[in-house]
Amino acid sequence: MEHSSHGGCLVRILRRVAAASAGVVCAAIAVTPGTSSAQSPTDEATGTGPVELVAAGNYDYNGDDLDDVLARRNPGGTLELWSGDGSGGFIDHVTIGSGWGVMNLIETAGDLNGDGKADLIAREASTGALYFYAGTGSGFRPAVRIGRGWEVMSAIVSGHDYNGDGKTDFLAVDATTGYLWLYPGTGTGTHGVRVKIGSSFNEVRELTAVGDLNEDGLADIVAVGKNDECMYFYAGPGNQGFEPRVLFDCGWSVMDSAASVGDFDGDGHADWIGRETATGVLYLFKGNGTGSYGASPALDSGWNTMTIALTTPPR
Repeated sequence: MEHSSHGGCLVRILRRVAAASAGVVCAAIAVTPGTSSAQSPTDEATGTGPVELVAAGNYDYNGDDLDDVLARRNPGGTLELWSGDGSGGFIDHVTIGSGWGVMNLIETAGDLNGDGKADLIAREASTGALYFYAGTGSGFRPAVRIGRGWEVMSAIVSGHDYNGDGKTDFLAVDATTGYLWLYPGTGTGTHGVRVKIGSSFNEVRELTAVGDLNEDGLADIVAVGKNDECMYFYAGPGNQGFEPRVLFDCGWSVMDSAASVGDFDGDGHADWIGRETATGVLYLFKGNGTGSYGASPALDSGWNTMTIALTTPPR
């Protein structure tokens, strides 16, 4: 993948905070295991317009108009809602579901069915089937299977409109070929016929659908290079293949589990979170509207056994 540099490596001071409440797995995107054959996922439903309308996306899962984080607690598999306070912190967390231990990927998906509420997609470990969970504003409706064969994907992300038709789409990386696929959303919780929009994406980890990070009206992504452990910014439009990647931060060998969280601090820019592997400290990366971030304060501690947006097998 081509890349250019922008501003060099940003200095990040990682605070060493004592871990406090271990046992949580953040489910902004949960764990994905090793993949098998290179078969194509099977579509079970199918379905140029407006640009990204909400730069940060929809991550409000309790209806208070503030972005939240979802987490799966291990080993019990309960799903928890961590309510954001709108200024870069948490208010509280409550259990909103059980039995999520059978899923090996859980992805915050934005508003996939067009009803104004944030949804989820999840992949079943035993079958590779992909399921859609429509949000209700306080929980989720029963699962609807929307595809099979997704075990071949090392990363599946969603939450934003990448082809400019006003509907939330899926992006997925084939673990064998490294191809990046765009699955156009239909506005009903399903997707249309996929389009190849990139290659060599098996050379990155922590693929994250951050939304419109540079605020040009097009949804973007970020990812960490496996060889150099640097994070790169990929500017949209995704349906034409992302722009050449721009290096904006190195030192991610000590970090994992990047996850998009919308405008978590309420400053109007899209943000994301990440975990320091050794300490379990959760950091908020505050987007600055230019395709990078300005600060990364510690958000919480005790997330040692948590996996946030991990799109490749644990290191």
